[in-house]
Amino acid sequence: MKLSSNQLDFASQDPKEMAKALKAKGFMRGGFNKVTKEVCLSYAKGNMTFKDASYLLDLRLSNEFANNAKNAKRRVVCQSVLVDFKDFIKEEGLQCLKSYSLMNIDMGNNHSIGGQSCAIFQNAEGESCGVILTDHDYNPASTLRIPIEQYWIAKHMKINDSTLVKIYVYNMEEKSYQSIQYPAERIEIAFKQSKTVIEQVDIEFKKIA
Repeated sequence: MKLSSNQLDFASQDPKEMAKALKAKGFMRGGFNKVTKEVCLSYAKGNMTFKDASYLLDLRLSNEFANNAKNAKRRVVCQSVLVDFKDFIKEEGLQCLKSYSLMNIDMGNNHSIGGQSCAIFQNAEGESCGVILTDHDYNPASTLRIPIEQYWIAKHMKINDSTLVKIYVYNMEEKSYQSIQYPAERIEIAFKQSKTVIEQVDIEFKKIA
């Protein structure tokens, strides 16, 4: 069984539903927030200017969703998210190092954490860091994704001490962000919990006819 880092938190809350989603291949759902995340990250990675990103966001939201008054208001909100995200990138002095990397973390017994990592940046202090956009609050005490991403960036960038890696979490709903750096003990706990979660999802997956 392989789960991505992005699936771990949902899987830890409901292994049975995660197994169903994997069986149906329907975990990744579309929506205004998904499109906005993609355009924001494309801009942050240096793939386009802010003007082009703003134009692309409006074009995609107009083409992919019904053109009505409710969605017109949502497009305005999404544009404001892009503006605030641009300010966050500038404020932290973020420069993209890797658009993504392919995770490959062996958890034993044919289980693993795979998929794409979050984008890897360097901040104004020269620290390697990850950037995650979300439309909900992460609970720092229970999240599995963030410590796993922190570990992986250190491994991928050949940084001996994973505690030196910072993860920025940008909340699209609140237009705010926080930076997180977990100690080694917390990362170790996340690995143990992730192993258990993947095993539980595998059990539930095999129950589905």
